[in-house]
Amino acid sequence: MRSQRSDEWPCTKGAALALTVAGALGLAACNGQPKPGTVLDEAMRAKRTAASFPAADEDYFHDMDGALPLTKEQIEGRNMWIVWTGGNDRLWDVLSRESLGSLDFLKTISSHPTLPYSRDNRWNYLGLVNEPCFKKATGPDPSHFGLWLDVRDPACGPDPFANADKYKGVQVGARGKTVPVGSYYGEPSGVVGLRLLPNPDFDEGARKKWDSEKYYRDATYYNSRNLVKPYRIGMSCAFCHVGPNPVKPPVDPENPRYLKTVRGAGYRFEIPKGE
Repeated sequence: MRSQRSDEWPCTKGAALALTVAGALGLAACNGQPKPGTVLDEAMRAKRTAASFPAADEDYFHDMDGALPLTKEQIEGRNMWIVWTGGNDRLWDVLSRESLGSLDFLKTISSHPTLPYSRDNRWNYLGLVNEPCFKKATGPDPSHFGLWLDVRDPACGPDPFANADKYKGVQVGARGKTVPVGSYYGEPSGVVGLRLLPNPDFDEGARKKWDSEKYYRDATYYNSRNLVKPYRIGMSCAFCHVGPNPVKPPVDPENPRYLKTVRGAGYRFEIPKGE
């Protein structure tokens, strides 16, 4: 093994100096930041208490996991695991901007023809579970600012967790102005574990600059760190963990369906004929 002579490391002093300067700048930046516990999240800015976010009690997913009988608290826990995103929609929105669009869940849930994936191949291409009761977008949705989002099948009825009267969202920023306040569980996105929430930063100025076709087609537009999208995507625990039952898988994993039980209270994933 060769000895590590000084001429093999000609930048040692320079590198040390650079690290020293970087460390000093980092400390200065840290000193300029608010102290822990002093930053108010959006719920606290809206003067919302924890008690104003009651857990959803609808037994909508009754037939998951073999339709085991659950207590009210267990039902609420399962609902939380599948649809509660806990305000992390702000995190994913920041990461989308800082990554210059490399991570953009609003496109993940889209079916625009310029994208290499859609509802038709999400399971195969991205490993994501399509939420039953939805159909692939065939055009821009005017009720969602021209985005190509999955459309809910009216035959399934409304998503109970999107009930903005029962689960009123956090009214902050542009919510209640250019975008609805919505539910604190958001809207279903068509992908299990991803929920659609109105972006409180989407004010009138952002609305005027918004162009859904440029968002899908123009890299200079959608890569801009200044782009404000009308929605943020929240991620629940289920996003990383939910999947088809390997013992009784869906007939078509790209197109799972809910089948109502005799009681009409819950749902289960479609299973192969004969099971």
